[in-house]
Amino acid sequence: MKLRRVVKIVLFLAVILAAGCGFLYEKSDKQHSDIAAIIPLHDENVGTHAMEARYSNWPEPDTLIIYIDGSRYKVSSAGEIFSPQGKKSYSIGNEFPIQQLFFAQRGRDLFVFYTDVENGGAGSFVKRISLDSGEIVWETEVEGFSFSKPLLRGQFAYVGTIGFIGKIKLKNGAFDWKISEIGRKGGLNHFREIDFPKPHEVRFVAPHPLSLSADTVIVSDITGEIISMN
Repeated sequence: MKLRRVVKIVLFLAVILAAGCGFLYEKSDKQHSDIAAIIPLHDENVGTHAMEARYSNWPEPDTLIIYIDGSRYKVSSAGEIFSPQGKKSYSIGNEFPIQQLFFAQRGRDLFVFYTDVENGGAGSFVKRISLDSGEIVWETEVEGFSFSKPLLRGQFAYVGTIGFIGKIKLKNGAFDWKISEIGRKGGLNHFREIDFPKPHEVRFVAPHPLSLSADTVIVSDITGEIISMN
């Protein structure tokens, strides 16, 4: 009788322990997954960054991983987007192999920011793709290459590349404002960070590669005029 009671107690504790481990596993899995890539973008004051596509080794070394409607899609270097079932669903329509890709889904539109390269040259583009029709709604060429992580706020996307910053209208791809050939002595700034230090101001930060200091450019979000640069 006592043995049976001990067995029941042990089984009861085992069930509790298994449930607890399952909870911890689920929590850990969520913490380390990149499911945050598909969280809907918000129009809060700080904006929301586009996600950077991760590289995968399948089916080829240059395959990139993005998320659409919560599902993992694969993007070939040629810009073909394949569903989880392996079906070609969309196309970015790039001319040359993609080297860098950021993406953001808003409603039934996918916004992609990418750089493609050929023979040492590079071009940067922003495109809006309809997830319903698969058509490219608009495309805009961006000066420079090596995108900073694009920042979306309201109906605009803020972008920075080497020597270039700009604000793009998500509706039609037109630039609200843009500034070219921004650089320090001896070279162009490589902008890496974008934020909003004050109302109606946007700041682009270009860290120095060999030091802890950084160059900053603060621009009027309304007019696109440079307020300060150091």
